Amino acid sequence: MKTISAFLFSALIALAAIAGSVAVLSTVCAVEPARAPVRTPSRLPIQFEQSAPDIVIERAVLTRESLDGLLWKAQATPQPQPQAMSWRHRFLCDIRITDVLLVGFAAFLLLATVFQGLWMLRAVRASDRTASLVNEGLISAQRAYVSLRDFQVALTKNPLNDEIQTCTIQPIWENTGTTPTRNGRGHVNWKYFDRSVPADFDFADFDELGNRILSYDSYKPLIVGPRATALSPIISMEPAILRQVRDLQGKLMIWGWAEYDEVFSDAKRHRTEFAYLVVVSGSPASHVGFSQYKLHNGVDEDCMKQPTVLARSV
Repeated sequence: MKTISAFLFSALIALAAIAGSVAVLSTVCAVEPARAPVRTPSRLPIQFEQSAPDIVIERAVLTRESLDGLLWKAQATPQPQPQAMSWRHRFLCDIRITDVLLVGFAAFLLLATVFQGLWMLRAVRASDRTASLVNEGLISAQRAYVSLRDFQVALTKNPLNDEIQTCTIQPIWENTGTTPTRNGRGHVNWKYFDRSVPADFDFADFDELGNRILSYDSYKPLIVGPRATALSPIISMEPAILRQVRDLQGKLMIWGWAEYDEVFSDAKRHRTEFAYLVVVSGSPASHVGFSQYKLHNGVDEDCMKQPTVLARSV
């Protein structure tokens, strides 16, 4: 349907161009009729003596009339006036109707080709967009997707009152994709806050001694295979801190992040963040649970921080 419309539209434009060309040429190349010559009076006076006979006078009059007639014919015959014609005027006025038709047909073919080319260009762009969407769908279905699966909690309780004596927490990362991670890095932190978590807390990274991590080399590699899990470092909690959390004297938070690349070379680097509050219940303290914090939970664009640029492979 689009091809037929393109041909019809091209034909209409070509016909309009032919009609306009004919109108312009008829105006430019119109020939003005030659003006009729103006007859001048006779310039042959007759002089004769009074004693001349009538026959002589009659012959002189006839001769003047004859010469006057010849002069009139000479004046009535149009003389060609040489005119200097410009090359534009000569080019336009020498065109025949068949030339105009050929030009119109050529214009029709040119317009039809242009419209066909534009239609093909749109079709190619549409196919490129479709291929791009299919490629993105395949990548999103097969790429590595790392998230926090669970917390592995190990408790040692007092056999007399069932109170927690030792507690270790180990976050578990899981890759639900069908491809492994590349250039992975990750880190897990924990901190006890008196009363509540400050509103301006920046979720910084700390080492085992509680110092801020300033160098990227201090982060440990994170390797997670396809549809596999990876264990984070174990966090040991003191029973006194757990009792303070149970008594609502403060907040205990565990947060961390993971960054990784895909096996696809043109894909962007990904980041996953999590933050959970530790919940202790029981009297005495006998159960440890977790509650998701309102901040620092997201994937890629939903994360609070951007992936580390230095981690990108060159």
